[in-house]
Amino acid sequence: MKNKLIAAFLAASTALSAAPFAMAADEGDVEISFRVGDSILSINGVDTEVETPYIAGEGTTLVPLRVITEAFGAQVDWDGAEQKITLTYPDVSIVLQIGNIVAQVNDHSETLLEAPALSANGVTMVPPRFISETFGADVGYDAQTSSILVTKTKIDDSNTVVGITDMTRIGDSYYKWSMDTPSQMKMTDRSLDGLSTEFTADDLSAMYIDIYKYTEDTLISFDEEYVKIKDSFSSYTLTEAEKLTDSSGRQYMHFQAKSGSRTIDYREYYGDNYTTYEIISYIQASDDTSVKDMMLSLADSFTIGSIDDSTYDLSNVKTEGTVDMRTVKDDDYKVSFKVPASYVMSTSSDAENEFYFYNPESGSNAFVSLGIYSKSSTATAQFLAQQDHDTYESNLNPEFSTISAVTRSGNNGYMYTILISGSSTSDSYLIDSFYEKGDYVYNFAVKLDDPDDTWTAELITSSLITEELDSSVTGKLLRNDSSDDTTANTSFGGYTFDLSTTWKSVASGSLSSSAQSQIYVNASTGSILSVYVDESSDYTSTRISAIANSFKSNIDDNDDFEIVEKVELEKVNSKQYAHFTYSGKYDDGTVVYNTVCIKADSGKIIVFSLTEDDIYYKGIDNEALTGIMNTLETK
Repeated sequence: MKNKLIAAFLAASTALSAAPFAMAADEGDVEISFRVGDSILSINGVDTEVETPYIAGEGTTLVPLRVITEAFGAQVDWDGAEQKITLTYPDVSIVLQIGNIVAQVNDHSETLLEAPALSANGVTMVPPRFISETFGADVGYDAQTSSILVTKTKIDDSNTVVGITDMTRIGDSYYKWSMDTPSQMKMTDRSLDGLSTEFTADDLSAMYIDIYKYTEDTLISFDEEYVKIKDSFSSYTLTEAEKLTDSSGRQYMHFQAKSGSRTIDYREYYGDNYTTYEIISYIQASDDTSVKDMMLSLADSFTIGSIDDSTYDLSNVKTEGTVDMRTVKDDDYKVSFKVPASYVMSTSSDAENEFYFYNPESGSNAFVSLGIYSKSSTATAQFLAQQDHDTYESNLNPEFSTISAVTRSGNNGYMYTILISGSSTSDSYLIDSFYEKGDYVYNFAVKLDDPDDTWTAELITSSLITEELDSSVTGKLLRNDSSDDTTANTSFGGYTFDLSTTWKSVASGSLSSSAQSQIYVNASTGSILSVYVDESSDYTSTRISAIANSFKSNIDDNDDFEIVEKVELEKVNSKQYAHFTYSGKYDDGTVVYNTVCIKADSGKIIVFSLTEDDIYYKGIDNEALTGIMNTLETK
């Protein structure tokens, strides 16, 4: 026992011995670079030999603790009895423990990717990303030197308050716009993707700067847009309507209108790479025209192009490796994480506890999403991970998909991965992770188009930082999405059948006096289910094969389609139906499959047509079809 205590003491002493290089954080910027497996670490260009960084667990890099933290100017204290390390820095206090994956940061807990460990030489090794980013540093990758970079920039906040600066210009270096600083206004809102910024002068006067990203196919011509915008002012008193050119030769349109006591000033610029910029000012009229004059002057000062050091930069985009990354922070839910800067935030949902960023490029399926939900006996990290895993497994075509089993991730997390390869849609790689903190479960998912880009996938996955929420303040947060896969008895056209609640009705109509149709879309896959009902004396069960072949002949006559499975007859619960499958290809090369099921009896026919991308195609074995045909009844 005595020898073990001495060994532990010596290990701790070695782990926390004086670092060969230390720099106070207030002396200036700090840049640390190192390579896994290399004992030479560089701090601001000065090389020093340290305990060699290595890979542990599920691919997490570990580095010597003290050399990183003291380079930032943090104080390091050791509690030998409990093997705890306390790091103290302005506004930040971190408590770590050897072998414990949970760290204490100020008044909340954080889960590390890997627990602190003692190396063979007794040096404390920790994941650099958690330590660095908690101290306000950034972790990136230099592809040319294969080095991991940890950078901390000294922030001069003497001229800034929240969103306001004493600099004469303000702008966004990533989206390349700037304007005179609205020093008499407050920045009251800025979207998490930086595409929308709001400045408010008073309770009724505000300016909005909105950026829209388009593709070549979706951006209409400047002249068409001009007509469209002008028409939108048809119910207002229009006072300005003009096509202009800025100093760089870019076209922009300018409209001004009156609506009651308000003036609306609208400007739209056509920038590079199918990007448009809108500057919309709502100005409350008054006898004092100073507010109006100030806001119109600001709009006049708007320019597109690179910003210089004299402009206050609202962007938080930084290049990590070869990827521009944006740090997303939400104060209400106390979370932050990174997304590629080119991703935009979805506004299709009003759910405040769900964050979804997607790649707007045509053909991309990439996204980063975070959902926060109340934990319960049936909504644990393990349960939700397994539920989503099983939903994917039931939907995906195994020919193109490889789904890992749900595995533990850390002390309180679970995860699985999905690789899509070889389909006509884009290949992709999904990391879907779940973990618990306090009374909530966090579902963080990263899907990339390039399955080989594991560095970016790990960078994003490991970037999530959370603080424990007070459930008495945050309240109950329920997940309300397509993963809640239950069935409901559906009635249509004189038939009833069971249909999963993941199918949402989107359209219905009467095709003739006897024929009706209904269309459903699967919220999980985007597949389409069309249901057609008609009446005729020709529709009898004895003619089911002939009826199906008649439908099939219409497909044969169309060169855009190819029969994949010929007409087959099946019997379910003593009732016979026919089915066949055909495929088609879109202009972009995407292959879709249509599986048709037909039942005819007593002068009525019902036809189900399931349209699926190839990654979801399972033919007649699709659970949606088997579930329907097993439960189909005549009312």
